[in-house]
Amino acid sequence: MTSLGENSSLILHQVKQINKMIEIMKIKLKIMTTLFGVFFGCGIAASQTPKAEQVMDSKRQHIAEVAALTSTGDLDKLTTALIDGLNDGMTVSELKEVMVHAYAYCGFPRALRGLQTLVAVLDERKAKGIEDDWGREASPITDTRRKYERGRDILAEISGVPSDAPKADYAVLAPEIEVFLKEHLFADLFERDVLTYAERELTTVAVIASLGKGVEPMLKGHMGIALNVGVTPDELRGVLAIVEKHVGRSEADGGRLVLNELLQSKELIANPETLVETVENGVKKQKVTFHNRFLIDVVGDLYFPANYDSAKKYAAIIVGHPFGGVKEQTSGLHARLLAEMGYVTLAFDASYYGESGGYPRRMESPEVRVEDFSAAVDFLTNHPAVDADKIGVIGICGGGCYSVSATQIDHRIKALATISMYDMGRARRQGVGDTQTYEQRMAILDEIGRQRTAEYGGATRRDIRALPEKVDENTPKFAIDFLDYYDNPERGQHPNSTGYYSYTSLAPMMNFFPFAQIETISPRPVLFIVGENAVSKYFSEDAYEKAAEPKELFVVPAATHVDLYDQPEYLKITLPKLDAFFKQYLK
Repeated sequence: MTSLGENSSLILHQVKQINKMIEIMKIKLKIMTTLFGVFFGCGIAASQTPKAEQVMDSKRQHIAEVAALTSTGDLDKLTTALIDGLNDGMTVSELKEVMVHAYAYCGFPRALRGLQTLVAVLDERKAKGIEDDWGREASPITDTRRKYERGRDILAEISGVPSDAPKADYAVLAPEIEVFLKEHLFADLFERDVLTYAERELTTVAVIASLGKGVEPMLKGHMGIALNVGVTPDELRGVLAIVEKHVGRSEADGGRLVLNELLQSKELIANPETLVETVENGVKKQKVTFHNRFLIDVVGDLYFPANYDSAKKYAAIIVGHPFGGVKEQTSGLHARLLAEMGYVTLAFDASYYGESGGYPRRMESPEVRVEDFSAAVDFLTNHPAVDADKIGVIGICGGGCYSVSATQIDHRIKALATISMYDMGRARRQGVGDTQTYEQRMAILDEIGRQRTAEYGGATRRDIRALPEKVDENTPKFAIDFLDYYDNPERGQHPNSTGYYSYTSLAPMMNFFPFAQIETISPRPVLFIVGENAVSKYFSEDAYEKAAEPKELFVVPAATHVDLYDQPEYLKITLPKLDAFFKQYLK
């Protein structure tokens, strides 16, 4: 905190210093009273679920939701989606057009029931005195050519397939349906300018994906058209997240398989020649996406050294973020700084968090968190810049225990380091410092069971923060340290790191024992880095005691748990240690 300058004789200077101190105290107070945290196992309060991270603008999200729900005929959810869309500024004409367009893919009955639902919504809102914006109708068609010709040319424009290309087998068998497609779908519908081509393709993808199995070729075709008309891969992933939320996991997973195949065929996934951004000291960063074995899309930042040579293969390091964190925080910082030392590095968002996929959001699944590390290895072993026999892992805080578990079963990981590791299973079972009793744990599990029963019956999901809602003289310093990182815009604050997760996630976390087979990592090396004054120090000491050689416990003098996340005076100690460790073992 800023000094008042004891030796200053200028009263004005003192006043300015006092005012500055007051502002700093206000910031500290805000940090303490808006509590972010993820490390207590009890005393957790319910709170409203924050708005999920979004990859599409609100209009496109509403379009995808209305299309998916029209397709499945879930009229109760459709009612809610229509109301949300109207409240968010969509016009009646736009919502109507989504369902008119949808009929070409899910049939008249579904579309008509959707339109009837919209009529009921509008009538109810009118009775309440709500005046909705009807928007504009479609512009008159001025092209005097035959509809077949107009539709043929629109299809060629948006698909990129020449109009004189050989006809598909179904068109050879039933030429009349090919006429209907061009005259009605691509002329009558696509010429209506209430929706753009991109909005119509988002509608189409949402409908077809919701239909499930058997329509994969059509889904792939329309995903391709969507990309041609300006829809991004992330927006298509967003559509599939909406399908998973409103329709089902299997339908969304089927869509993800199709999308991944399409993106790979177009070389839109992890093209190492497309280095999109140069960051500090010449390091280059590229946004990449890969999927785990649960078909969840994992999004990461891939870092390349300043002197990167595409003809060479590099040792690579995967960096996993803390529980509740995202790749833009300490894991990304470590990935960038290690790239400066000559490694290819990857920091990624865990499934259900940040930019990665997975629904419902903010679910903590130890199995999936462990799998994400192996999925990152899958990705790097197939990357032309990486030597597949030289892959190491760093797990920070909660990411540390997940990385230990992953390394036990994934022998492609050749060296493991953890920083300020938390054993999330033990912390949930016994509390920080082993202060939670067996009886308290059983009471929490009883409450989780009641909550699951209630949520299955339709109750609102309970999300939690793991630190107390109020700070007083009994609040431990380490809790304030976490807040000073995660709620501090000068350090780790990030909009994708909300601090919330589902209450029922506590049960599978309690059932997680990451060190159960830690000795099987040997003969691969393990380095545990921990601060001398870290509240989590005993987790690393426990892991070190159970691990087999080669192993090392590296204690940073005077450092706390969070100090090792980003503080320059401690990075000067830990980064050379990490570099020496990986240079020794990734060779």
